[in-house]
Amino acid sequence: MTAAVLAALLTSTSAFAHHPAESIVDYLIWPMIDENVADTPHATLDFSSMGR
Repeated sequence: MTAAVLAALLTSTSAFAHHPAESIVDYLIWPMIDENVADTPHATLDFSSMGR
């Protein structure tokens, strides 16, 4: 049981990592994405009610 818990803890660390594109995408891209999405329905998406 201890080995299973330890294995689960070690393999789930990737779930808490940063977004994969964080270190690849230039920081200037994010404002451009925000600008392109501003006038679309995607700008107001809220995932807090998913699954309800």
